[in-house]
Amino acid sequence: MDTERRAEYEQFTKIDAAFRGGDLRALRAALGDPEDFPNCPTPVTIGLCLEYAIYHSPIRFICELLEAGANPNPENHTGFPPLIAALSCATAAPGHPRRSDVHELLELLLSFHADPNQRGLNDYTPLHWAAGSGDARAVEILLAHGADAMARTRIDDYETPREVAEKAGRWDIVEVLDRS
Repeated sequence: MDTERRAEYEQFTKIDAAFRGGDLRALRAALGDPEDFPNCPTPVTIGLCLEYAIYHSPIRFICELLEAGANPNPENHTGFPPLIAALSCATAAPGHPRRSDVHELLELLLSFHADPNQRGLNDYTPLHWAAGSGDARAVEILLAHGADAMARTRIDDYETPREVAEKAGRWDIVEVLDRS
């Protein structure tokens, strides 16, 4: 491995270990103590600090990042703004294990003013995502924090969260949405 790639690998290893260990000081140091931490640029393999933490860090560390000023409403996300990233963690996927604290994570992000109507992959809002995955508790949490049950995607089928739930055969979610 050449010197530059070796240095990138070593930096990634330090950054990743800080996220997984929930060590804010080590993360700042591994990133070179940037002035705009935790909303600073990171290596492309990491992406946004808050998003990476959602996939790989304990909830207390995510809280520390938010308290340090991490933006819960970034414009330059990769299709998975924080609330949608959290919802995507309800099931295991390549690169990240399943989180058992997704609902607590949603509440935490919303308490730091994450926009319950932020748009992500396929122009879904978090409510579209929760409705399609059949997570009634997440639907209730999002509705309680102002999620728009009538929001339509602006691409593809122009669906509301209710229509997404119907397509998925999630009649329990349709009932929750109908009560909102």
